[in-house]
Amino acid sequence: MSVIRIPRIVRPGVLSHLKPSSLKTLLSPFADYFARRGASLACLRAADPVLDDVVSVIATPVESTPAELVERLELLDLLSDSGSTIHFEDGYENLVARLREADDSAADLAVKILIHAPDIAWREFDRQALQARRSLVSFSSNPALGFLSPDASRVARLENLLRPWFEQNARSGICRVHIREEAGGVSFVIRHGDLLKRIGVFDENGCSASKILRPERVDVAHYRHSTCEWQISGIGRRLQELYRASFGSVFHASTTALTHAHRYSLEPLREGPSALACDPYARVQFAALSSLKLGLPGGSRMAVCHGNVFEALAGLNPTLLQGAALLEAKLDLKIATRRRLFPVILNPATDKVSGIHLDDAIAPWLEARGFSNHGHESVLLESA
Repeated sequence: MSVIRIPRIVRPGVLSHLKPSSLKTLLSPFADYFARRGASLACLRAADPVLDDVVSVIATPVESTPAELVERLELLDLLSDSGSTIHFEDGYENLVARLREADDSAADLAVKILIHAPDIAWREFDRQALQARRSLVSFSSNPALGFLSPDASRVARLENLLRPWFEQNARSGICRVHIREEAGGVSFVIRHGDLLKRIGVFDENGCSASKILRPERVDVAHYRHSTCEWQISGIGRRLQELYRASFGSVFHASTTALTHAHRYSLEPLREGPSALACDPYARVQFAALSSLKLGLPGGSRMAVCHGNVFEALAGLNPTLLQGAALLEAKLDLKIATRRRLFPVILNPATDKVSGIHLDDAIAPWLEARGFSNHGHESVLLESA
């Protein structure tokens, strides 16, 4: 059964900003499907086509909706969004100059990229997938083992290592890995199936029903050349162990090449609010502790997550912050040029961080304040 997902192309203006010729190029391969749903694409021959029926079909996918149509519309919505920077990335200028006509809108150009350079469209999907907020686990690799540059054969080998685990754990045998060269490192986007779930749907007659579908999940991995460090997402210890062993095997020739980095620390918080004081003219202008989980001497745990955390801890017990184990903290950071606070969650016991990859100002700030370190590197170098 094909997966049915509501396409994201329900924003008014995406289709209306397309020229009739672009609409025809985009939708004509699926003319039979639209006709069966009562929306003939003959309307596209008009100079100013009325798209009400076409948009209605797109916004109400059914079991027979072609997966290729859903994928194409989602990528179009992504590429034509004002947040897309595809026009300005290295190597895209010649492509844009070759494809763009004087009367093309951003959406018209996006259609041409989808048709004539689909690999560029997927590269933009990967870029935004890598920027999404995720929890990442940090691993160190032994510099003596080196890093084997990713190529088609190694990516295929990685997919072959990952695919059986997904299949054996009821997540289907689908696994695709894209690579993306970054400044100072390499990133990987891993698209795979997830556990089946039942959702409510409408059939072609408008009757309510339910279907069992397999959602898609996207995980990411980053490798930094300067620190020999990996940061990998993925829910669950077994999946993390799969990624740890597989990336180590393919890119360092050893299943045991990656070890937990002991990368993060909450010890600076014992200094109190002064640990978070910021220069309002710096990249990170403000920082606040919004929640803190502690391990008490008797073995129990507690969390403080309302109001001023430091004041709450002092009110409970002035010595609590000094004597308890600091298990997990959530910091809210205000970054210059960004309106919203960025949440960053640190868990030293699991080497896990959420939010560090969203802005290049966060990692240096954490390191300067002692919340992250590269102390593990000296151990690896001594053992190399």
